[in-house]
Amino acid sequence: MDTLSLHVMNTDYFIGVPKGTLRDWKNPIEKWLQYVAKEWSRFQAGNELDRLNQLKQGEIIKLSPILYDCIKKANDYYIQTQELFSPYLKNQLEQHGYTESFPFSNSKKRQLLHTVNEQSPILLLNNEFILKTGEQQIDLGGFAKGYVVEKIAQWLQHETAAEYGIIDGGGDMQFWSKCEKEWTIGIAHPYKEQEEISYIKLKNGAIATSNRVYRSWKQGEETKHHLLNGQTGEVAKTDIVQATVVTNSLSDAEVIAKLCFLMREVELQCWLEKNGISCAQFIIEENDTKYWIKGGEKQYVH
Repeated sequence: MDTLSLHVMNTDYFIGVPKGTLRDWKNPIEKWLQYVAKEWSRFQAGNELDRLNQLKQGEIIKLSPILYDCIKKANDYYIQTQELFSPYLKNQLEQHGYTESFPFSNSKKRQLLHTVNEQSPILLLNNEFILKTGEQQIDLGGFAKGYVVEKIAQWLQHETAAEYGIIDGGGDMQFWSKCEKEWTIGIAHPYKEQEEISYIKLKNGAIATSNRVYRSWKQGEETKHHLLNGQTGEVAKTDIVQATVVTNSLSDAEVIAKLCFLMREVELQCWLEKNGISCAQFIIEENDTKYWIKGGEKQYVH
């Protein structure tokens, strides 16, 4: 394979397509990833996302088409999940101590002042304009990473006509095959990233993993992690340590992986059926219980 590896957005990216693929595909992808890292990070002042976040209520901004599209897609999931998944938790993440890019282990204790709004703090207008309607600020987090991987896969298939390919952004993957090529995707141990504890074989699909181990820290005496309940702004309380979701859309997989920590199993299966989403989930609990959920059936892994 012809491959590209780079580290951006605090994430290791790996992209591979067949050798001999026509067109220079590496430079455009590398430039776009660098652009996203600069303009979409909540840790950089003065970038496009920060200019949106700094708006006062009633002010309007015109965004680049790609950032507008990412925010619109995240907002659609926000509505679809009745606000459990939320891109509007920047204030809450910072109040829980997530104020710098990982890795870090301790943060200052803060008083929680901001409450979660009952509706979206922005109004999406035509022609990439956004109206600020509330105080909540945007953090696209892992959703942006999945969105970027998905867009790269679409671009490569359209621009290079590659028979097969894979894009891996820190374990969140989109892959395809129009030939005999089949992908074997390993699932990493939540505490030992180099160790695989299960795998799945597919020609086409997407896979996303969320865990509450890597992005966790101490705030005072309390352990916090980055998976927050969008309805309350509080850290998700769950026995689940890691959730991996395999489906067709990486954006779907990103959101569902987070919902595994926020919904009871039966609730999530009902939500999937209601929204017509077919997927497989691989769950690891605190007591090291491991199982796949496929078609609503649970299969334990020993």
